[in-house]
Order: sequence, then structure tokens, then C-alpha cells
Amino acid sequence: MSPHQDHHPVSHRPDADDMTRCVQELRRALAAHGIVLPSLRVDLPSFVSRYPAPSGLVALGNCNTDTALRLAEALRVAEARAEVMEGARLVLEEPGELIDEVSGEGGA
Repeated sequence: MSPHQDHHPVSHRPDADDMTRCVQELRRALAAHGIVLPSLRVDLPSFVSRYPAPSGLVALGNCNTDTALRLAEALRVAEARAEVMEGARLVLEEPGELIDEVSGEGGA
């Protein structure tokens, strides 16, 4: 498991460190796909507001159409990979059926 997969949504009022880590994590994840959102930042007015937890917004800012399309494509690829992985888990949970399909032997 990567160090970024064990994070859960913040259920408490985020502090400055929570918000900074959130922005940094999103910036790294986007950069892994060659995507840069120059104005990605903590939205300070929402951070200091009195809204109930979880509060504090991340300002994604503006981006050009090329960046928006790259972001959409990265999300589509991630969704497709998740669907493939889910299918693989289903096959692995039933090894007898996998043997039947591949070799014609075995069985449940």
C-alpha cells in the first residue's frame, strides 16, 4: 500500500498542517500524471470559517483546456484500472473456476 492510500477524509476541523498536506498530496498525485494546476492552494477564507467539520476548501483554481482534458483522461484511466483490478479479485477468489477456464481441469 502506498503512503497515500491510507489517508481517510478528515472528519475533524482541519488544522494548517492537514490543509497543507492535502494540497501537497493532490499536487504530487496530479504531477504523477503530468498535470500542474498553478493556482492549487488552500482557500484561506473557508479555512478560517466557522463551518462544521470537515471544513476548509482546497482551491483548484483555473487551468487551460489542455490541462483539463489531461485531468479528465487521468481520471478515466484510473477508473478503468480500478474496474480491471476488481475483476481480477473476483477471479482470484474462485481459483477452481479459473482452472476450469484455462485448462479444462479442476473444478469446485
